[in-house]
Amino acid sequence: LELIKKQYASLTLSFLLVLCLFLVLFVYRNFIASKKHNKKLTYLASRDPLTNCYNRRSLFEAMNKYLTNPDLDNEYCIMMIDIDHFKNVNDTYGHNKGDSVICGFASILQSNIRESDIVARFGGEEFCVILHQMPYKKAMIIAENMRQKIENSTFDNIKITSSFGVTSLQFGAFTPS
Repeated sequence: LELIKKQYASLTLSFLLVLCLFLVLFVYRNFIASKKHNKKLTYLASRDPLTNCYNRRSLFEAMNKYLTNPDLDNEYCIMMIDIDHFKNVNDTYGHNKGDSVICGFASILQSNIRESDIVARFGGEEFCVILHQMPYKKAMIIAENMRQKIENSTFDNIKITSSFGVTSLQFGAFTPS
């Protein structure tokens, strides 16, 4: 009788151990899936869905981070970029073509910066670029190169021009505005 009790106890403990292992695997699998899902949601919440550039909220978060704890040994430059007369593009060719122009425009901006820099869609056809550890004169050269590439490109058979403004934290900017 003692042997039968020990055998049932051993079987019960084995069953509970296997059940606990399955439970741990289930919780771990859900944790990993949740982590992947949260990473995807964070990515989507920080990006503009049309251009895949950072959105305005992410831009201001980055600017606040750099302005709150500025690395005074490094220079940060900021570009504001606007597609000239973009309303005419939408009025003449339609909003789908306008979206195509904005995507092509954003692609040129993104392909002409370093991985550590940030391109964000500020609104409509306005973009902002943060250039990390970039001297002002070099930022001006980059802006002019981008402007020329945009001017020499066609987006869905549409030619556009753009306007760039460049500033630096060295000029005393201490707030995102």
